[in-house]
Amino acid sequence: MRILIFGASGKTGHELVKQALAQGHQVTAFVRTPSKLGITNENLKVTQGDATHYPLVESAMNGHDAVLSTLGAASPFNYDQSVVDAVQNIVKAMESTGIGRFVYMSAINVKDSRKYAGLLIRILGPTLLRTETAGHEAREKIIKQSGLDWTLVRSAKLSDGKHTGNYRYGEDVRAKGLAAGISRADVADFLLRQVTDVSFVRKTPMVMY
Repeated sequence: MRILIFGASGKTGHELVKQALAQGHQVTAFVRTPSKLGITNENLKVTQGDATHYPLVESAMNGHDAVLSTLGAASPFNYDQSVVDAVQNIVKAMESTGIGRFVYMSAINVKDSRKYAGLLIRILGPTLLRTETAGHEAREKIIKQSGLDWTLVRSAKLSDGKHTGNYRYGEDVRAKGLAAGISRADVADFLLRQVTDVSFVRKTPMVMY
């Protein structure tokens, strides 16, 4: 498939690009700074741009079957309106160009799923992580109001662990300890599965160990 990835130069986005290429997909990585991606492959196209600039986002859409986003705020302690604006642009451009499948990486600390995340996240979600939570909730709202075939993947606390392919997911899975966790590589694995799996279209699965 032809996949467009926003946030490709981030840690989870990098894993997503790497795994998508390994599976034989044709990948376009939309990044601000191409040198940060650090991947070369004959099936990889790198598009430089700022997702807050709508014409660039719309131009990047052409010819793709699905769009994935791992965009997030640079700091969990600051509300980043530019990321909200970027997601608004992505949704608008997808609707304009007729691309239906959108997979967005959200977080388990949003209000709707926080009760499943473990005691620590239930405490930190509306307090220390309140700006990160507010950003994800704002972006989820934009996506839910669209006509896209979206999936909002609510990730547990991220780590730099290995790609195991062995994790739990669904709309009612619960943390086994104080805080649900998962590696970025395994989140990327689940995000990529959603490109061809329609089980969670217009749904909000969580993913954790």
